[in-house]
Formats: sequence, structure tokens, C-alpha cells
Amino acid sequence: METLTVISAQLNDVHILSQMNKELIEDEKSDNPMTLEELNDRMTDFLNNDWKAVLLVLGEQAVGYALYQEREDINNRKNKTFYIRQYFIRRQYRRRGLGKQGIDKLRAELFQNSTLIIDVLESNPMGRRFWEEIGFNSYYTNMRLNP
Repeated sequence: METLTVISAQLNDVHILSQMNKELIEDEKSDNPMTLEELNDRMTDFLNNDWKAVLLVLGEQAVGYALYQEREDINNRKNKTFYIRQYFIRRQYRRRGLGKQGIDKLRAELFQNSTLIIDVLESNPMGRRFWEEIGFNSYYTNMRLNP
């Protein structure tokens, strides 16, 4: 099996992170209308604040990424909790077990003994199946009423 490497992303990686974020937005059928330039600006803001990103690298090719933030567990302040805002494996690298391998590596290298939290758009049933298959369970439903 091919082995992923987890590499901390830096500000000079914003372009590749934003390009993959654009692909993620398309794949999950999000209604996010941001342009690539706007995504670049947003990713820069994330990395300049309290967010971190990692590239998932296979050989020399970045095949995915994760954008995450450490958060306080309001129910148990002793627990470490990480919110994964974006997680993505490029289309041509899917169905090889790399998505699960990436989460396993993140858990082993960055998120040891921590609770992981994600959001899955209702417009993304394939994504939801992926997360359920690797052990995530629904905790609550976030609903919205648009104007």
C-alpha cells in the first residue's frame, strides 16, 4: 500500500491549499460562491490566525490536505478536541484507502487521544458515508433558515 506523509503547511502553500479547497467545495456541492482568489485570501487568514493545515503527500505529490483548529471541550476541559474544518483527497487518488490512511496518520501524529469533530454538508452523502465508515458518528444536526 502507498504510504502518506503528513507535512505542516506554510503560507507559501496557500495556493495549493486553496485549489484543493475549490475542488472540495465542488465535490460536496456547497453553495459557497468564492473565487480562487477569495479562497486564497481566506486560507491566508486561517493560517495567520489559530488554524493549522497539513498537506497529505504521496511520494512528492500533495494528494490532499486537512485544515484544523484545536478547541476547548466545553463538557470536559481535560479532553483535547480538534475541529477539522476541511479534509480532502484529490479525486484521482480516491478509492485507494488514502482518506482513511490520512485520518489514521493525523490521529497518530497530531491528534493523539483527542476528540475529532467534523461537519458534513447534507449535499455530500458520499462524504458522510466516508466519515461513518471510518468510525465517526452523528452528534447533532445543524439547521439553517436562509432569508
